[in-house]
Amino acid sequence: MIKHFLAIFCIILVSYTAYSQISADSSYVRTETLDEITVIGYDAEQKLLETPVAVSVLPSQEIRAFDETSLVPVMNTLPGVRMEQRAPGSYRIAIRGSALRAPFGVRNVKVYWNDIPFTDPSGSTAFNLLDVSNFGTVEVIKGPAGSVYGAGTGGVVNISSLPPQEEGSQIELGATVGSFGLQRYTASVKQFSEQSRWAVRYAHQQAEGYRDHTEMKRDMLELRGEFDLSDQHTVSTSFLYSDLFYEIPGGLNLEQFQENPRQARPGNRFVMGSEESNASIDQEYVLIGLTNEYRWNEKLKNQTTIYGNFSSFENPFNFDYKRDSRQGGGGRTRFYYDHSFGAVEARYTVGAEFQTATNVARNFGNRMGEPDTLNFDDELRTRQAIFFAKADFTLPNGFFVSAGLSHNRLNYDIYRLVDVALDSSYRAERSFDPVWIPHLGVTKQLNSQLAIRGDVSLGFSPPTIEEVRTNEGSINLDLQPERGINYELGLRGLIWNDRLQLDASAFYFQLSETIVQRESERGTTLFTNTGSTDQTGLELAATWFAIQAPQQTISSLEIQTAFTYHNFRFDSYQKEDEDFSGNQLTGVAPNIWVTTLRLQTKPGFYANLTYNFTDEIPLDDANSVYADSYHLVQAKAGYRKALNNSWQLEIFAGVDNLLDEVYSLGNDINAFGGRYYQPAPTRNYYAGLKIGRTN
Repeated sequence: MIKHFLAIFCIILVSYTAYSQISADSSYVRTETLDEITVIGYDAEQKLLETPVAVSVLPSQEIRAFDETSLVPVMNTLPGVRMEQRAPGSYRIAIRGSALRAPFGVRNVKVYWNDIPFTDPSGSTAFNLLDVSNFGTVEVIKGPAGSVYGAGTGGVVNISSLPPQEEGSQIELGATVGSFGLQRYTASVKQFSEQSRWAVRYAHQQAEGYRDHTEMKRDMLELRGEFDLSDQHTVSTSFLYSDLFYEIPGGLNLEQFQENPRQARPGNRFVMGSEESNASIDQEYVLIGLTNEYRWNEKLKNQTTIYGNFSSFENPFNFDYKRDSRQGGGGRTRFYYDHSFGAVEARYTVGAEFQTATNVARNFGNRMGEPDTLNFDDELRTRQAIFFAKADFTLPNGFFVSAGLSHNRLNYDIYRLVDVALDSSYRAERSFDPVWIPHLGVTKQLNSQLAIRGDVSLGFSPPTIEEVRTNEGSINLDLQPERGINYELGLRGLIWNDRLQLDASAFYFQLSETIVQRESERGTTLFTNTGSTDQTGLELAATWFAIQAPQQTISSLEIQTAFTYHNFRFDSYQKEDEDFSGNQLTGVAPNIWVTTLRLQTKPGFYANLTYNFTDEIPLDDANSVYADSYHLVQAKAGYRKALNNSWQLEIFAGVDNLLDEVYSLGNDINAFGGRYYQPAPTRNYYAGLKIGRTN
């Protein structure tokens, strides 16, 4: 308990120090207010204060304030969002509990990178292909966003790799080393002018990992450009290459976790362990995208994006050996029309999104880490089409109304060319009934810096191709889409002389045909529908701008708190002779509290301290096993120095898990044999430097 009180005491002490620095004459310098921040949010380029949905924004400076080897710490500062790392390079993201059906990767959360759908048409996202340097700004929409972004009940992550920047050029080199063999090297060139903005980035990261069999390597190259061909015409290009390899240590049972959390999953007489099976993922990925924006006049414009991608995927696992060749492409187009009549301003949006993908997937037996006999050979074809329309109205007396509707189509074709148990090939097809998804949101601005909002939205989330066709090769065409409706109220704005920024949400989400996972006796993950779930939540983000005085020694201090309360329960869930109705939703922490202090000084010193309390988490549907709650403290400090008029130097160091907690960050829920736990690293350190030149 002493270390827990120590963490809380540190936060209180720094808060008191900050308060004592404030004088009546302190000047508060704000670069933007909530009424000035523009988000793409619901695809309307609205001011944040007017947006009627739950959306959180991570600007570039907040992302860079944390450990840049992982996006996990900064994403977990957002209420309602939980990002997990089961091993270096293996990520999961849950928005309001949406990781229930994601044993690995990201599902039921749609991700866009530079306006390009990064999520494949079936709903899965290989988030680990992106490096932290690919993130300029991040917007997270929480809950159903179907009126613009199609199927999905979890939410949407919008990523822009070019943050706002003044005109000029910049060259930067960086290096970071740390515990458990961590090495990271980065290089970037940026050029911003009145008519063009472009960047080239390269990042290499590797680590041996805390546990046995957790080596990770990733190389990333990005080219991004925006070019104004005229006052009316802008063309944007995006290129991403990622080469990722990481080993999979596997889950441990409680006895193994307590005995030696660093060990990889051991084998037995029925199945190989993670090391002898060479359980790992080796993926190479290429994405090319082009966006064309044309403005005919002040009222009418179009934005159209087309893209293509290709990847090779190799996944030896404890039970089999999987090889995939994946290619896909598609596009997204939107027409915007602005119109005014009387005191009412309106923006109308109509658009469509189309995605297609083809996977050639082969499953072999695994013979000591090498492919053995071919078991299955499939061609998987996925097609998705979304048509949407939306209207946004700015009304008198501070009212804003947003109404949207989308039409969603999804089709899976599975051609089984080889099945070891059959003599002939066959075809399995599943087309989901077209679904109309509506949304209605209203915002009332109480004053220039404070607004209340309310919205109602429908959610529809079909199973992914990985859920229909599992790793063991079984095909489940009876799996039904999730459907739900979300009711939400919120308050957003600045109070207390603009020193305190608040963003609060209360919601009630009813979900039917909930998809849950279970593990077979062979250890492969299968999926099934339950009856329904009731999900009630409160989410609060508050930032106190304690000091904003550029001429003082302590020039800036922000204290940010995010609190999440999720009372998620199975409403109706019968599994054979067991009734789980009323149980807590598996894998969801009821309470999460994260507090962050960010300090800047005039001489160039800075510090970032984060405290994270995560409540105990049910690990099985019966609620018979829970992961213990934990207190996590992370810190980063550094110094920036201008060497002359052009060159800058930054040195920094940080620590993760300062209290040396023993915990699992990324549990395997409903795991056969009680292998729930994926131990996280103990206390670990890193240090690095950046050197750059700006013209």
